[in-house]
Amino acid sequence: MKTVKYFLIGALMTAISAPVMAQSDDVVSQATEIIKGKAEDADKQVKNLVKPFKKDAKTLAAVGRAYLGVKNFDQADVYADLAIKAGKNVAAGYVLKGDICVLKDDGGAASSWFEQAIYFDAKDPEGYRRYAQINSKTDPKGSIEKLEALRLIDPSYPVDLIAAEIQSRAGNADAAIGYYSKVDLSKMKNYELTDYSMLLFLKQKYDESLKVSTFGNEKFPRYASLNRLSMFNSVNLEKYEEALVYANRLFNESDSAKFSYLDYINYGTALQKLKKNDEAIEVFKKIVEDPNVDVADKVSSFKNLSDVYKSLGDYNNALAYYEKYVAGQEKVTANVKNGLALIYRSMALEENATPEQKAEAIKKADEVFGQIAAEFPNFEQSVTAQRAKLAFILDPEDKAGIAKPHYDKIIELIMALDKKDESDNRLLVEAYTYNMVYFLKTKDDIATSKEYAKKILAIDPSNAMAAQVAALK
Repeated sequence: MKTVKYFLIGALMTAISAPVMAQSDDVVSQATEIIKGKAEDADKQVKNLVKPFKKDAKTLAAVGRAYLGVKNFDQADVYADLAIKAGKNVAAGYVLKGDICVLKDDGGAASSWFEQAIYFDAKDPEGYRRYAQINSKTDPKGSIEKLEALRLIDPSYPVDLIAAEIQSRAGNADAAIGYYSKVDLSKMKNYELTDYSMLLFLKQKYDESLKVSTFGNEKFPRYASLNRLSMFNSVNLEKYEEALVYANRLFNESDSAKFSYLDYINYGTALQKLKKNDEAIEVFKKIVEDPNVDVADKVSSFKNLSDVYKSLGDYNNALAYYEKYVAGQEKVTANVKNGLALIYRSMALEENATPEQKAEAIKKADEVFGQIAAEFPNFEQSVTAQRAKLAFILDPEDKAGIAKPHYDKIIELIMALDKKDESDNRLLVEAYTYNMVYFLKTKDDIATSKEYAKKILAIDPSNAMAAQVAALK
């Protein structure tokens, strides 16, 4: 029931906290101060104060709302009843009764009171609005119908904004966007602009979302949520310089901003893409070193840190963070393992690596590629090609022929295919070329070398090297 209660309260928070206009603001203000003061005779003072207004439904309801503000439900209910008695055809008393039910977590009763407000005072918008909000999740269609009825009574009332909020709360993003699109952005509050921009963002309409959020940035420059959305949108649109502008506004110029790991990920990504690697590392480390961030939420940052360190040629740190990234995966995919193998390959290609370090890195990379081939048959062809290329690093002169088993495997895999595409044929030519050169150079076997040359020419008749070998006597 708590969830329901919080939803009901959230839906009407703004409405409840804003007093209905009374005929005597002075009396209501005085009554409110007395109620807040909580003196022993406060109720008596209020009663005497409002005695001249016993037939003024709106004033009585406003006083009841003051009691509701301090959660004195009994007295709020008393004045709601007095308001209804004073003005049977005035919505204020019925609306107050409904709001009391909201705070008591009784949505059904609240809805009934709001319906009565509409029935007895069809021209007052509050009953329509409250009804629509209270039923926005359970009956969004009915809520919208009530608002459309209100539009006929009062065309100037912001029906589209309220309808957008209702559809958003109900999870109907497309419908909410449709209603928001009808509203002049200049008439929206900061949280409405945020909701509109967020809905567009979640629909991956980044250009449109950015237009809304940047409009909001101009109107509410210190509103954190809008600065955040502008940064997020800019990153997704690869506008990294702009992203840094909004990152600065979010982290340094926003009011009451609380930062999440997603803020740092987007900030760090923009820095990373702009090659501001040292700053990117600093930002990503804020995530992985924060004890309040769940391990699952740190995983992508491990990958980010690994990528930055790899771009700097710091393969030890790149490997350390990538291993943490792998460990954090619920399911390790072929692509994830491939990333690990590529780091080992980069370590093997490092200019300053010793022969021992190169050999160890190649061994590790080959092991990972072998695991991929065994676990993911669909990737066997591509990773076998990678294993063949690794062999050349250890045996550049091809004296030991350690790449040959891999190229033979490639030929076997491709020849087993029912159909071969361009990439298959390119790889097949590569494998045939290797064997052609291997048998000619290493084994001095011209006949076998010529057989592979003929196979190459069958695929690529313009291959000059194969043509030369095929012509050998």
